[in-house]
Amino acid sequence: MTIESWGISTARPEVGGGVDDTSGHSQAGARKVVIVVEDEPSIGALIADAISDEPGYCAIHVGGPAAAIEATKHVTPDVMVVDVRLPGMSGFELYDRLKKDPRTSKIPVLFETASGAEDVAEFRKRGIATYVKKPFDLNVIVGYVKRLATAPSAALPPAPARPRRA
Repeated sequence: MTIESWGISTARPEVGGGVDDTSGHSQAGARKVVIVVEDEPSIGALIADAISDEPGYCAIHVGGPAAAIEATKHVTPDVMVVDVRLPGMSGFELYDRLKKDPRTSKIPVLFETASGAEDVAEFRKRGIATYVKKPFDLNVIVGYVKRLATAPSAALPPAPARPRRA
């Protein structure tokens, strides 16, 4: 399976800017690309649509870790939104693999989780500060994505935006 088979071009769509060909990351003004890794199709589509509704953002929903790894071979996202509980490989295992690969090690990741203390312990163990608990407010996810896409070290709670609920 290739990213083209999902109907996604490997060239980044532009909004008045360009792409830095040396790193694959967008320059100022280019669209921010977000990969949403969620095995529940309706939740993944909801998150991807909410992000894509924001000016200057394009979100790609993939259904699992293998598809996410394949997608990052063709597109270097500005941010990834990853569910903790995924089939075949947990979101934590996906995160660990991404961090070991020099091409993907700098991609900021926002986790979504339905679990409690066990996942929080794993977040702390890995130094992860950005996660949301289900059920979540789409405004919170979009806010985090915007902050992570523009300043990866700024993982502060987002400002309120348009009302949307998951």
